[in-house]
Amino acid sequence: MKKLLLTFAAFAVAFGASAQFSLTPKDPTDVVWQDFGSSVLGQSNLKFKINLKDATFGLDLNPANVSYSIFTDDDQIFTFTVDEYGSMDGITEDMTEIPYGFGKHSMNDSIVFFYRTNNENPPFFTERIGIQVYYNFNGTKTASNIVYTYLESVTPATPANATDLVWTPGDGTDWSSKFEFDIIPPVDVDGNALLQSNVSYSIFYDYDQPYTFLYEEYGPYDYLHGMTGDMTEIPFSLIHGYITPGAIHFLHEPDFWRIGVQVYYTIDGVRSASDIVYLVIGEEPEYMRGDVDDDNDVDIDDVTRLIDVVLGKQVTYNAAAADCNTETGDGSVDIDDVTALINRVLTGSWN
Repeated sequence: MKKLLLTFAAFAVAFGASAQFSLTPKDPTDVVWQDFGSSVLGQSNLKFKINLKDATFGLDLNPANVSYSIFTDDDQIFTFTVDEYGSMDGITEDMTEIPYGFGKHSMNDSIVFFYRTNNENPPFFTERIGIQVYYNFNGTKTASNIVYTYLESVTPATPANATDLVWTPGDGTDWSSKFEFDIIPPVDVDGNALLQSNVSYSIFYDYDQPYTFLYEEYGPYDYLHGMTGDMTEIPFSLIHGYITPGAIHFLHEPDFWRIGVQVYYTIDGVRSASDIVYLVIGEEPEYMRGDVDDDNDVDIDDVTRLIDVVLGKQVTYNAAAADCNTETGDGSVDIDDVTALINRVLTGSWN
């Protein structure tokens, strides 16, 4: 009895004889973000453990008085809206503070589900997500620290390579050249289905040069449905609507010696890519356009070498590769070639 009285006396000294005694919840533990936003369900969750003990004295907390809030990035509190989360038990109004029992699926863990699937419902945080626990008792509300889990870089599934590449030359009259390939259904390298809304692709030619579909050329014909500007990366949803998806018609006859396709899968702004799969459709030229210094690459060194050539300096160079302002050259090496080469090095494209 004496020990108990001394304990209460210590409490009185610590908190003041007239102060209202309050309990502070312990910080949540085992906070883990599980990102399933790239799945077909598009339902991610935050798992955590709430210890129903006071942080200072280890006294039991009444679960009915425990609640929590979710925070993101710069301590921004997350709101569970009726419009989005009304189908979940217990959400009858917009809520920023969730009762302890809500979303509790096991004896030890609590789980909060989030809908974050695609462009219609983008991720609600970019850097971190966390939880703070509250204890409400006799009109007094105390809180734990906000415990965050920091995101690791999202690594989207790697899409499988395109298959069944076919090139059909134009006939010079009604039909232009056509490039066909198979990326349907879009799957990853293990054969798992990918969300089509996150899939895109690019066409490459010759020496890994990306092909640009110019809006002024393709846009007026609504060739790629929804096209609003020049495009080097084509969303899966904009694939040609008149022919089996995976077929590209060129509205002019390109001068390629090979053509290929690369598939992308993008999650939260992070993109993974398949290999560029090529189909050889002609004879490889004896030189690489723009490879002025003959090192089998087109880079800033070629720009420097070409400037020296135009200035009349005595340097070795590949004259055919230096005449690069058009696909086949215009017969002279001058400032127009320098301009074209700089654009190629900066943008990766000759267009």
